[in-house]
Amino acid sequence: MELRGYEREGAMELRGYQREAVAPALRGHNSIVWLPTGAGKTRAAVHVCRQHLENRRGGRVAVLVNKVHLVEQHAQKEFHALQKDFRVTAISGDSSHKSFFACVVKQSDVVICTAQILQNALLSKEEDTHVEITDFSLLVIDECHHTHKEAVYNKIMLNYLQRKLSGQQGLPQVLGLTASPGTGGATSFEGAIEHILQICANLDTEKITSAQEELRQLQSHVPQPKKKYDLCQDRAQDPFGEQLKKVMAQIQQHMEMPGLPQDFGTQTFEQHIVELEKRASEMFCRRTRVCALHLRKYNDALLINDTVRMIDAFQCLQQFYATERDTKDPTEQFLSATFEENRTSLQALAGDQRYENPRLSKLEEILKEHFQPLGTSRGIVFTKTRQSAHSLLGWLQDTATLCGGHIRAAVLTGAGYSNQTRHMTQNEQQDVIKQFRKGALNLLFSTSVAEEGLDIPECNIVVRYGLMTNEIAMVQARGRARAENSIYSILAKANSKEVSRELLNENLVELMERAIREVQTMPEQEYHRRITELQRAAVTSWLMKEARISERLRLHDPGTVYFHCVNCNVAVCRGSDIRTVEGIHHVNINPDFRLYYRVVAGKIQFQRTFRDWEPGCRIACSGCCQDWGMEMIYQQVKLPILSIKNFVVETPAEKRRYKKWSAVTFPIEEFDYPEYCSSIHGQSL
Repeated sequence: MELRGYEREGAMELRGYQREAVAPALRGHNSIVWLPTGAGKTRAAVHVCRQHLENRRGGRVAVLVNKVHLVEQHAQKEFHALQKDFRVTAISGDSSHKSFFACVVKQSDVVICTAQILQNALLSKEEDTHVEITDFSLLVIDECHHTHKEAVYNKIMLNYLQRKLSGQQGLPQVLGLTASPGTGGATSFEGAIEHILQICANLDTEKITSAQEELRQLQSHVPQPKKKYDLCQDRAQDPFGEQLKKVMAQIQQHMEMPGLPQDFGTQTFEQHIVELEKRASEMFCRRTRVCALHLRKYNDALLINDTVRMIDAFQCLQQFYATERDTKDPTEQFLSATFEENRTSLQALAGDQRYENPRLSKLEEILKEHFQPLGTSRGIVFTKTRQSAHSLLGWLQDTATLCGGHIRAAVLTGAGYSNQTRHMTQNEQQDVIKQFRKGALNLLFSTSVAEEGLDIPECNIVVRYGLMTNEIAMVQARGRARAENSIYSILAKANSKEVSRELLNENLVELMERAIREVQTMPEQEYHRRITELQRAAVTSWLMKEARISERLRLHDPGTVYFHCVNCNVAVCRGSDIRTVEGIHHVNINPDFRLYYRVVAGKIQFQRTFRDWEPGCRIACSGCCQDWGMEMIYQQVKLPILSIKNFVVETPAEKRRYKKWSAVTFPIEEFDYPEYCSSIHGQSL
């Protein structure tokens, strides 16, 4: 790994603007450091950690990040400077340390981990994993603008605030780092101020600091990329898209439901159709539900056609119709036959270059301009979905003018599981970032996973490819272009919503800056009064919400709750058959449940290992092939894990589809392994 400047000498000398920004933190005050991307916020935080540990006997620091790949980056690029004098441990989702978190914390001076790992440890009842927030004397919260609403950072800080307001002593110092607190959706000055104060209250901040006296030095050290709008026109003709819309109209006719929305190929249509599918499943109206699922897939294809190539859209549909489905169902038969009737003509249109996407020609121009055969450019193209990131890589590999070997590209997407496209494991993410850092790769097609925190000083071109996001994402993405004379390009259709949103974002960034300056100059007494009010309101609201959740979980007796397959509506189990494993996985312990599902061949592979269990195979409804979840092998016992979105839950009050188990209205007990074994053994005698 190449170390730059003062990193190479292992010194911890800070620049003037960094010293100014961390001055309150060095005096032990809770503060937020607001500096632009690339200004060295993490380096300044390392300096605070060193001084904190040197001056405080028995001190311990937790450095919290919100993206898995940042654990490794912080450990290797910045916090390595502390390793000579202190015990620094990095823990992420794939790490074996996670199972013994409490022991690792006791043996470390600095723990770098994702916020979720700390939150799990705060909630854990097991001795090996449980920690208290008071086990730490300093919390460093990276990208701290995420400390709001339901975000994990905020859950951790609500725990902290509740203790603070009840008078508990010994709470850790808090240091937040951000380049972009945002305006929280506010478009007025007062609203933006309220948002900044709320973030400060959530982090128990005494001061939000930035470079003021040392502003000129900051500006000279942190180059801002040149922004340009690369605009293209709509397709002059789109016969492929038109044919997809005709098929969608045909499906809607088959549904015999007048008044259905006709705005095919839009996010609004997707929202309507998702809601329709949910309502239909709750009413056990299978025909409507199945048609809605297929309409959503055609809508996905239209959105893909608008973003990347026609062939990518066609392949999306082809893969969908190749998956196993209930061939006995007349609606499925009609929909499969409709696709088959249109398959040949859709495939022919998808291959006709005359109707290709103008966005891609514009991207080709940009890449040809910046990636010369002997050049040293390094760039990131940000796109909305994993699917479009993979499609763009496929397009690049199929485009003759970009295939000379001087562009070495890869995809970088999130580690979470998605049905749409294969997710990346944490190790794959790390490998791609490492190759990009070294220059073995010089172009990434990335989703928002790389927007925040990714530190590649040589990166000199960032393209936002047809994206419509908020001002925080704009600032973060722009901040990935770190080299001198960098380019930040907005590639969008002329007069589109993306362009309007980008212009609005620029205004919102100015509004945010004004609001922060207003909060910084607020009289101390008034500031503290407002912060205390917001904290009391936040804790009261949280306690009331917890009480409502507790009340909701007691609404129904688990024995009166029935689970129906979302597709064929057969009742397959009761709420009393469900248990939780490790508080997260929901398993069915009734041996008779085995009659209702079949195991899909091929064991699921995860790169990480788990403490007490390993994944088995996928499971599906034996009647209609609907995916239900997967088997887990828990200490040699096979248990089916159920994904709640694949069921309709019927209580004495209603039938409902849930996205998350946390929303159900009946209590679920923790799985008791010895009890389960003895009951199974008793049944087999």
